[in-house]
Amino acid sequence: MRENVTSPGGTTEQALQSLQAHDFDAVVAEAVRQCAARAKALGEEFG
Repeated sequence: MRENVTSPGGTTEQALQSLQAHDFDAVVAEAVRQCAARAKALGEEFG
């Protein structure tokens, strides 16, 4: 799908390349893990 909506050499393509170069998937996965851990801690703290 991305190929259908991303212009070659365009701004979206450049942004996606930058995200890939900085391991965006791993960064987002870690953020979700941290969020879940904090939510669990808050749930235990406040019931």
